[in-house]
This record gives sequence, C-alpha cells and structure tokens, in this order.
Amino acid sequence: MREQQDLYDRIDVLHGEDDHIQIIELITEIPENERDYELTCLLARAYNNSDEYEKALDLLLSAEEEGKYDLMWHFRIGYAYYYLDRLEAAEKSFVRVLESDPGDTDARDFLEWIREEIKEANEIKPEQEKAALKHMTEWLVHENELGHPPSEIEPAGEIDLHGYHYYIYKYKKTPEEPWLIGVCGGYGRRSLEHCGHVFSEMEEYLPETAKEKAVELVEFVREAWMDEYEEEMESGGSYAEGYSNGEPRIGSFTGFILLNSYGFDQNQLKAHLKNDWGIIAPEDSEKKNISDETTMIFEEDGMTAMVSFIEAPVPNGEAEYYAETNKQWPEAPGVTKTHVAQILTAVMNYDQPLIDAAVFYTKIASSCLKLENAIGIYTSGTVFSPEFYINGADLINEGDLPILNWIYIGIYASEKGMCGYTYGLRKFGKEEVEIIDSASMPEAIHELLFDIVYYVLSNDITLEDGETIGFTEFQKLKIRKSKGIAVDGYTLKIDY
Repeated sequence: MREQQDLYDRIDVLHGEDDHIQIIELITEIPENERDYELTCLLARAYNNSDEYEKALDLLLSAEEEGKYDLMWHFRIGYAYYYLDRLEAAEKSFVRVLESDPGDTDARDFLEWIREEIKEANEIKPEQEKAALKHMTEWLVHENELGHPPSEIEPAGEIDLHGYHYYIYKYKKTPEEPWLIGVCGGYGRRSLEHCGHVFSEMEEYLPETAKEKAVELVEFVREAWMDEYEEEMESGGSYAEGYSNGEPRIGSFTGFILLNSYGFDQNQLKAHLKNDWGIIAPEDSEKKNISDETTMIFEEDGMTAMVSFIEAPVPNGEAEYYAETNKQWPEAPGVTKTHVAQILTAVMNYDQPLIDAAVFYTKIASSCLKLENAIGIYTSGTVFSPEFYINGADLINEGDLPILNWIYIGIYASEKGMCGYTYGLRKFGKEEVEIIDSASMPEAIHELLFDIVYYVLSNDITLEDGETIGFTEFQKLKIRKSKGIAVDGYTLKIDY
C-alpha cells in the first residue's frame, strides 16, 4: 500500500513539473493487467498533455464503465475529443461535467470554444462542399485519370477520419457506363483546402458499401504515403516532423530544401559544408539500405545528420500552402510552386543541448541552399528564401543565434487590432507565444516577439502562466496561457 502511495506521489511531482513523458514511462512499466482505474486515467492524462490524444482516448474508453460517474473522466475524454477535432463528442462530455459542476470554469471555456468552432464550421460548410466538388472534378480531368470531365458527378456521402472530413462522390466516365466511386478530402472544419486525399480506383459505386470503400481508399493511400516517407527518413531514430500538420517533436530539427530540377550534386554540397563550416562529410555512407547517390549520413559532436534527396515535391501541396504565411517574402508562393524535388535535411540529437543541434542543423541547411537548383526551404511552418536563410546562418560565425531561421514570427490583422505569433518554439521544449488584438504597430509586435524568443532561447527560460515579462524598467506585460488562436494547442498570450 505504501509502495502504491509512493507511486502516486511521484506522479503528482512529475505532473507539477510538466514531465509527462516520465509519467508515461513510469506507468507503462507496470503491466496493463495490473493497472487500476486511477492509474489508467493518470496515464491518459499524461498522453493528453503530450498531445497523444488517440492513445488517451483509447485508454479512457477502456475504462468507460468505471468512468461514467467520474467528472474527471468526462473532462479528460472531452479534452481528447476536442483536440482530435471530434467536437460533437467533446461537447457532450463537457456538458456532462457542467451539469454536475456548473462552477467548472475550464469546462465552460472548452464548451464555449467548441460551440464557436461548430458555428464557424457550419457557416463555411456550403463553401467547403462547393470546393470539394470542384477539386474532385479537377482531379478526374487530369490526363493520368479520366483525361476529361466526368459525364456526371454527384455527392454520395461524407465521412470523418483521422480528424479530417471527406466527401464521397459517384461519377460516370460516359453516360452509358456505371457509376464509379471517388473520395475528396480531408478538410479541416474551417478549411476550403484539402490535405491531398483526392482519388479514385475507378471502382464501381455501390450505395451499401460506399462509406466502407471510402474509408478503405483513404487508409490505403495514407498508409502508402507514410510507408514511403518513413523509408526515406528512417535512420534509427524518431526525429522528423514529417509531412503532416502535427506538432513538431522536441529536439526535432528538420526541413525540406525545395529544388526546381531533379539534380543533387553531392560533391558541390560537400564542398560547401567544408568551406562554410569545416564539416567533413564522409565519402561513403555506413548505413545499410541507403543509396549513396541520394543520401548522406554523418555525425559530429554526438549528433547525426541526414541529407536525403527525394525525387518528388513535398506532397499534398503543403509547402505551397505554408508559403502563403511568409508575408515578408511575397514571391514565396509562386517560387514554391516551381519545385519538383526536395532534399530532406534532419539532425538527430542524442542528449546534446537543443541549441547545439539547432545550430548544427542550420549549418547543413544553409549549405544545401547554396546548391544551384535550391529555391527555398520549407521549415518552421513557412518557406524561406535561400538568401534570407543563408544570411541568418551567417550570424553563427559572429557568435550569435540565427533566431529567425528557427522561429517564424507571423503578423496579421484582426477586427480588433494587430496580432502576432511564433512557430517553432515547441521544438525547443517551449510554449509558443501570441499577441492578440493589440493597438501596437506590426513592427513593434514583431520586435517584442523576437525579443521574447531570443530571451527564452539564449537563456533557456521557461515562461509560466501568470508571470510578467518586460524589457525596460517599467515594462511589465502579463503572461496568460490559453487555447491558441493562430497556433494549435495552448499558447502563452502576452498582453501588449
């Protein structure tokens, strides 16, 4: 009994320190059949706090019978549903909490966010339906598909899968031929752009099996893409952000050098690495099952770097989409559209300081950007020009940090004022920062966010909810943690 209490006390301490990974390791060491209800729920809480909502949901559902009278169980499953974008299920959970505890302000906040998001999604739904029909038709017209518009095409259902919304269509090649099935998605609730899942295997449309077939098509393509890129990225560690919109892992420094031709001059790159940074890349890779013509793997100071040529553009139009965010480089979207291939660059960090790994990564990426066919780099939630990134990397030689190569600072206008946000701090184990509805000028917001980022990273500072921050004698700006506006998850809001 004492041993069990010690375990719970240890979990409480780790939770207070936000060390959720250690909690997961601690509890999962206990065989599943020996974990009681409370341990199961604490493990689910740790998964929720580590952004692994699917795992949290599975655990909570396994304890549904015991949890149906436990308000904390309803809160935690509502939390998982919310971040999996299953808003209707999340709404029911938080309503259940508030029915028994009307004073739960956190549950009330979630319920307000959920209902606002559902309202916004309902408002955009007709436009999304039009966009999906247009995207499906355009895809079928491509020469590798029908090569012409379908003679008929009609909506035939909808499904939700992996947090995305999909539209099912039936179409005909010619008026005499049978209906075929197609799928278009996935769309976010408030998005008019799909994630790249638009396809048909030219199979017959059958009403009774259409939804099952649509799920099968989505899963098949999704798994094929994941397998393909895991093969490209696999080198012994889980390090890459990948091509999804998910959150970057702590210590994960990756990027994609965009190329406007299919060439990859390894000798030129090795020369740049040596001349720019004194990095000597090996002549031959020691890794098995890696093509020497396309991939370089080498180590320095306990860190492993990988540079891998991929003879295909970044899938799903993702790079083009995020190029739109870089308002400081108006040409970014147009330039990005011209890329036909990419170089995956990554640094795997084995217990070295995160700043050191980021610096090492920046050196490699900047040398890649000096290749003749390099036109940009997709990283940190946007696309940077080669000149911008290389100039930033030059700060390393001056003993300074290339902050703007690591952290993208976005500025935009709302109905109530100017706003700003950071993207990239989470790779350093820090919370992203936002300024919302400020009366200040865009330049001032950008400068303040830069100062905060520089302060946090150069001093390894962790900002906390309820604290204040300032860079003059009289400046005391309040920090509060809440759901992100321009960035997913929770962020730190600076009152400015």
